[in-house]
Amino acid sequence: MTETMAKAKAPRLPFPQDLTGLSRERLEAMHDAAAKVLECEQALAQSGSNVVAEVLRDQGDFLIWERYPKGDLFDLANHSHYFYHAHTRQEMADGENGHFHLFVRPAEIAADMKPWQLPGAVIPENPADRFAHIAAISVDNYGRLIRIFTTNRWVTNETLYRAEDVIALLDHFAIGLDHPSRALNQWLTSLVTLYRPQLEALLRARDATLEAWAKEHPGSEILEDRRLQNTSEVYVDTIKQIEAIETALDI
Repeated sequence: MTETMAKAKAPRLPFPQDLTGLSRERLEAMHDAAAKVLECEQALAQSGSNVVAEVLRDQGDFLIWERYPKGDLFDLANHSHYFYHAHTRQEMADGENGHFHLFVRPAEIAADMKPWQLPGAVIPENPADRFAHIAAISVDNYGRLIRIFTTNRWVTNETLYRAEDVIALLDHFAIGLDHPSRALNQWLTSLVTLYRPQLEALLRARDATLEAWAKEHPGSEILEDRRLQNTSEVYVDTIKQIEAIETALDI
């Protein structure tokens, strides 16, 4: 493979994190979110379903690169949206069926937030057309979590904002709709709370990756550089996350 075609490997963060430095309020919110995640998974399993089956239900053949549900899923009241899709096998984790890309639109939440104008930035003139990518959530065929990762701007066509600005939006991500599945939407909403420390670390690592790439590749349109696709990742396990939360809470 030539240097121009080789993809950079995303830095992998350690898991689980030490959560003892978090406030009790944050830890309790994460613990409640974990309960909701498990509740949603159990409810779907009891009906013979899972989050993958829910997002693909009545969508026809599951095709690589197509986005599901078709047209994406938008919660306009919460300025949040997501879609699910799959890449080629070589671009996904072992056992991965696909991943959910999660977004927040900052125009109605943080109107003064300024995009990060790195080389290759694409910034729609109308702030209402700008959206920030939180992260992607990888799952297997049964809807079980595998990893969470961030991407370069070109992957999702987002408007790139600095990590600290996106972190300030995390509490606003919510999908309160009944379609394609209330359990799926509650599961995704709760995951953002449950894995908040990891999301913060991933976004900061993403920024560090982009800044390092800029130094190593002067003159590159960094945010459009196809050699840089994923910018940080962490392999996760909900039970281990709960154990880390309960250790920090001293339960």
